[in-house]
Amino acid sequence: MTFVACPPACRKTAQPTSAPARTQGADSAAAPIAPPPPVPPLSAWDTQGALAAGETYALGPEGPRRMGVSEARKQGLLDVDLSDEWAPFIFGESDGPGTPTKPNPYRGTFVRLANDRASPDEILMETPQGELAAISAAGISLERGAAKTREARRAVAEAKRAVRVQRDRNYLEAYGIPPTLSVLLGRIEEDRAKTCFAQADVDGLAAFEGTLTFQSREQARKDYSEALSDAAWVEKLLAGDQSAADATTGKIQLAPPDPNAGSDQGRDARLSSLAKSDRRLRKRIERYHRGQARLRAVRAVQARLVCEGLLVPRVRHTQGIFDLPTNEALATWERKNNIFGWGFLGGETLAALQRPPMDLHFDTFRRIVMERIADGAGIIEDGSVSGGKNPAKYKDASGRAQEVPNLIGEYADALLAALGIRSTGDVLTFLRRVGREGLAGLHVAFRPPPLPPYYGKRMSLSVEIDRGDVWYDPPFDEEGQPVVQERKSFPTLTLFVDYRGQRIPLGRWRTTIGSWRSELHADGKVYIKYKNSDVGPRIWKQIVASPVWIPPDGTPTRALLTRKTLDRDKGAATVVNVDVMGPGFQSAYGLVMAIHQRHGGGDNGIRTHGSVDYTSIARRYSHGCHRLPNSRAVRLFDFILRHCPFERLGNQAMTVRKRFTHEEQEYEYVIDTRGYYYELKQPVPVRVTRGRIKGTRKSPIADYVQKPGVDYGEEEEESGPDSAR
Repeated sequence: MTFVACPPACRKTAQPTSAPARTQGADSAAAPIAPPPPVPPLSAWDTQGALAAGETYALGPEGPRRMGVSEARKQGLLDVDLSDEWAPFIFGESDGPGTPTKPNPYRGTFVRLANDRASPDEILMETPQGELAAISAAGISLERGAAKTREARRAVAEAKRAVRVQRDRNYLEAYGIPPTLSVLLGRIEEDRAKTCFAQADVDGLAAFEGTLTFQSREQARKDYSEALSDAAWVEKLLAGDQSAADATTGKIQLAPPDPNAGSDQGRDARLSSLAKSDRRLRKRIERYHRGQARLRAVRAVQARLVCEGLLVPRVRHTQGIFDLPTNEALATWERKNNIFGWGFLGGETLAALQRPPMDLHFDTFRRIVMERIADGAGIIEDGSVSGGKNPAKYKDASGRAQEVPNLIGEYADALLAALGIRSTGDVLTFLRRVGREGLAGLHVAFRPPPLPPYYGKRMSLSVEIDRGDVWYDPPFDEEGQPVVQERKSFPTLTLFVDYRGQRIPLGRWRTTIGSWRSELHADGKVYIKYKNSDVGPRIWKQIVASPVWIPPDGTPTRALLTRKTLDRDKGAATVVNVDVMGPGFQSAYGLVMAIHQRHGGGDNGIRTHGSVDYTSIARRYSHGCHRLPNSRAVRLFDFILRHCPFERLGNQAMTVRKRFTHEEQEYEYVIDTRGYYYELKQPVPVRVTRGRIKGTRKSPIADYVQKPGVDYGEEEEESGPDSAR
């Protein structure tokens, strides 16, 4: 643990292929927004059981009214699917009523995960991949026919039972799969029944300044022991024990303690006086204050995590120590609340821990609503190009300058107002009145704000990926020492729409580009190689939902393996890392991807895709691909399908079966799909900029480069890959 300075702070309803028309046309100025109508109290909600298929609740001043979805749309209302069976359009199976159905295998998986009906490992165990993992974990040899033996079948059955029994909450929102309202209701009811939140030490968290990171068990225990030692030393100092001062400085004579200065203020005043008298005393007293603030904050965090059921006895954490179990539980808490963090105490995480659980549940409710609205309305403006000193603007048909709105936020505000939800308590009241039966198939329809004039049935979209600051120099100097390659400008992906001769940005998000990466050479040794991201014009023609990553030939066998706990009683075992292959949210390509193609055809293996490794997108590099958090990638490509003509190609079956040996153990994996494909009839143009080249080299090194301090042997010195620095 290190202490560092605080940084800146089951009904499927067909979905429309485009947003309902709510503008006066692409060449008309936006209509003025009328004042919101009066909203009935939440007591007006009397759902009288679940909605029938094709029904929605039309929201109005007189209260919610059952209405056919088609009728609601005729009246200019936007129908929003809030049901438990919702999945984004990109995971749909048809383009609407009367169109062919092409089953999307991942849609059901998405719904089950969002409803906490199954854990990712339970779903894995339903596949050939999972069965092979269970056999490997049991140490059974994968000789021909071994998978069909009684021993192998027993191992698979035991693994399936274990993952079912040990199921945890999914908390997958940060990975692109938000919970359903039914799941949220369960969380709220559970937390309201707890009394432990009332004992939360919010003041202890508020008093903490800085960031706590977990480095190692040894470092965490050292910092804890140091804080206890400093506390004992201070008590001696305040008691007038001269040995405490002598052990630190030897220069100062302690005055006897003042019997009338036993208050906290008195103690602080005496410590302050002692700190001023000697530099070495001051340093240790300052360390004491930091240590006590850290101890109090860690204890407060641990109490919160225990109260929420995330830090449980079986993980054996130690009170007051920011140990690995605490770090991992805090990372789970971050995912529960959609905080993109590392399980460290500081910044956004520290601020959120000081908020009541109901406030955080309200935020989750709003985020759920926003995802459903963005999907149902076919909108994407999330405020990423709005606000600040230079908000993005466009000129409407009359020539007036208008700011690009935070459209998703405005729609969410309008829907919450139409529902009569104004406070955190209203969320629970609403969910309770609708009830679990009603939530299962809930649809609501409301009158949203008008769409900007650049919206239409079809939109001319384009993308620019700015690579930011780029370093082609190797990341070490002539002596082989690492060098810092500072970046002030980071890669971003911007989506544009063309309207009346204007190129209007709709959203801008941080992404990744290639850089120096370790790579296995044909000689069997690992070098570093510059993995470049394609520069220049490209197109997105194919979009893939639930894509699969197929390990290329030459991938080191160690890289294909991971440690996975299928049975807690047996502990972790080495198995093939099928999660990273996919399909699934943990795939190397995430939940969705687009292929970068050259205008003449073909591609260089570059993709824009989702990723669960959201914390790395802000800081690290890729092997050349442009990564986005899963939720952002789903929104982006969902939006493109809503507004660009496409052909639904459907699931692309394939068969890849590979067996390999690592450290005398046989492993095997099976891939039976490439993913669910869409082909755009009018490809989206993508331009990847050269960026701002930093350092000495102005173009990348094409060859492999030897790693400093690695003995590659004499043969490689003469004929092996480039050894240039």
